Amino acid sequence: MASSESPQIISSEATVTTAGTAVALSSSRRVKSVTIRAKAANTGQIYVGGSDVDSTVNDGLDASESVTFETVGWMELADIYIDADTNGEGVDFYAVKA
Repeated sequence: MASSESPQIISSEATVTTAGTAVALSSSRRVKSVTIRAKAANTGQIYVGGSDVDSTVNDGLDASESVTFETVGWMELADIYIDADTNGEGVDFYAVKA
């Protein structure tokens, strides 16, 4: 059965206050896809993953680099975490909610 709702674009940002402490991308929101873009002014890398994300989990995103996640079903933005090399750095993100 097709949904009568039109897809909505969500745009927001997330900041890691203390480097080394993973932060959820957003409060609970079900989305179909999300693009996470490291802020252009970042001086260190941003790491994307689960609640255990840190600098040893992946190579990280340099300033202005992005990663996109898409799913046939749903994913929760609250299950996607970021961490940073530098205090106060973060990401912008754009998601499609249906």
